[in-house]
Amino acid sequence: MGKAGGIIIAIIIAAVVVGMKYSNKSEEADDTRVQVTQLLQSLPDYTEAGPWYEGLADTHHEAAFEHAYKMGGKYSKTTFDQIGYIHELLDKMAADADRQNQKERAGYIRELRESVYLESDGQG
Repeated sequence: MGKAGGIIIAIIIAAVVVGMKYSNKSEEADDTRVQVTQLLQSLPDYTEAGPWYEGLADTHHEAAFEHAYKMGGKYSKTTFDQIGYIHELLDKMAADADRQNQKERAGYIRELRESVYLESDGQG
């Protein structure tokens, strides 16, 4: 096969590995966003204002997820700071609600943020 063929195969393998990492990240982001909807449904006026809350979550999800998701490398594992993600997302949503003069809803979001915590599952 020769040296060039070996290099091409190595590049293809590396591309597949990187692609799999990004695919896993995308799946994690999608799964996390579904969980946010479940959390938002606990808001007292979600039935009335669900699309508005979901719009705020959609607006801020990607940035909050990027801050909380750290892709691993050769010597480190991928990590996702779930509590950091949800706190940042809800903080951004509440600030956005304030800017839209939705003070009561901003308060609901802040109350929800204060109620969110994670039980330790033994994973660090």
